[in-house]
Amino acid sequence: MRRLIRYAFAAGLAALCALPLPATGQSIKPGEEGALADFLPPEPGRHICYARTYTADHLRQHPKQTVTEIAFRLAYYRHDPDEFAPHGQRNYYFALLAKRRGGSRTLTAMGECGPNGASIGCGVECDGGGVSVSRKPGDKILVSLGEDGRIRMSEGCDEGDSVDLESGADDREFLLSRVEDSACPAYEDW
Repeated sequence: MRRLIRYAFAAGLAALCALPLPATGQSIKPGEEGALADFLPPEPGRHICYARTYTADHLRQHPKQTVTEIAFRLAYYRHDPDEFAPHGQRNYYFALLAKRRGGSRTLTAMGECGPNGASIGCGVECDGGGVSVSRKPGDKILVSLGEDGRIRMSEGCDEGDSVDLESGADDREFLLSRVEDSACPAYEDW
């Protein structure tokens, strides 16, 4: 009986992890990029970065804000053709990096993005939460914690030490500025 319960739980968890997040986790067909194309044209190798380091003065004025530095990277990648995608699967991938008060570690979340009306939605697989990103004037973006108000982040690829960056009083939205292309690493170097 216990074996059956464990099997059912494992099968259910695997099924949940296989479900794509709304507007994310899927190949983007040509012509269906929507708002993604406004951020980054669907051309192999293209990538763009945004970042912000909060000043000591800003952090004093927002004592409940835990994020001290944050960066958002977006890349378009076209996979080699295979039997499932004879023309090569096309995806938009993201990385979110953050540092928090009292910590020296850079936390990272990675996943895929999809169009979501005038914005884009980016999510971490297996219910890792996500962010909504919208363009703002002056080559800026607004990164908002997703519908459930959190995104799972870890130090590098070690998910054993993962933490949730959660929406708090001053950690709901982050206005970031574009980073020069020379300071924006290519997708392969993330």
